[in-house]
Amino acid sequence: MMLPMLPLRPIAFMTLCLACTFSCAAVLAAILLPSFFPLSIISSDDDRNPNTAPVIESPPISPARLLFLGDVMLARGVEWQIGKHTIDYPLSDIAEYLSTPDLTIANFEGTIRKSPNQELDGFTFDTTPIIAKMVADSGIDLVSLSNNHSDNYGSTVVASTRETITELGMMPFGDPYESKNFVAHRTVNGIPLAFIGFHAFGEDPESITPIIESEHAAGNFVIVFPHWGNEYQSTPSVAQTEAAHLFIDAGADAIIGAHPHVIQTYESYQGVPIIYSLGNFLFDQDWSVPTQQGLTLGFDIDATSITMSFVPISVIKSHVTLMNPTEASNILASHNLPSVLKISRPTDQNTEVQQ
Repeated sequence: MMLPMLPLRPIAFMTLCLACTFSCAAVLAAILLPSFFPLSIISSDDDRNPNTAPVIESPPISPARLLFLGDVMLARGVEWQIGKHTIDYPLSDIAEYLSTPDLTIANFEGTIRKSPNQELDGFTFDTTPIIAKMVADSGIDLVSLSNNHSDNYGSTVVASTRETITELGMMPFGDPYESKNFVAHRTVNGIPLAFIGFHAFGEDPESITPIIESEHAAGNFVIVFPHWGNEYQSTPSVAQTEAAHLFIDAGADAIIGAHPHVIQTYESYQGVPIIYSLGNFLFDQDWSVPTQQGLTLGFDIDATSITMSFVPISVIKSHVTLMNPTEASNILASHNLPSVLKISRPTDQNTEVQQ
């Protein structure tokens, strides 16, 4: 006997339709949604265990690449050569080399004024902002004023020279009166640097040892840039050596000197480099061969070592060029200098920098 079909009630029929609709939607969601919204997998507590999680190492810090130059003078014969040629004549063949490092540092001998003083004695060096701008445009970043020619015209002109140097985009440091009052600070690739000038003919070495100690205690890499020694002597004086050792005992990390107008010797004291004189960089002393030769010093600093590159230059008729390889090799050999020298930094210095 066949049972009769019972009619579905309206509510039951609607419930069945909704169930089918949700089932189809769920299947489609499982297929389509992951392609539009990738799912994040939440790790369990075990997965987040720091002992098993991957270690992300910080990239190594690049070294601070510095370049040190000797004496720069923009008056007298240099100014005459500029007038004879062009404003960029002195450094046109070396500007790219000067601008490549992170910082380029020089000893600036003289003053800057819009209306320079007429030089009657030949030993007062005064130039204009236009000529000084040539130095800034060539890539020189910091200049020391700790020298006797910064004071050719008194303290007011020293102050205005410092102001003009700053306006030109360079940073002055040191002072012909009290070097400790004008310390320059720069940080390069995470390495904090302190530049301290020293004018040996205007102050005693003991006058800057407190500031060296203070900068060293602050974790800075301390570079002392002294103006010292006997002119035209290739051997440093006893006074130079004693002052250099005093500065290093106080915490200096490098000593790089100027003023003798010729190249002087290199020394390592307690693992700290001393370059007694880089000689001339831009000058007009064409009357002797040694005064037409100088060194540029590449100085790369990282957490564990210093790499120094000694690169000789020629300055003939106030025009600076890099020496050719043969000439450079002969100059370095005559001063017992390598082309490249790498030394370890003392492990007890600049702890904060090394970290």
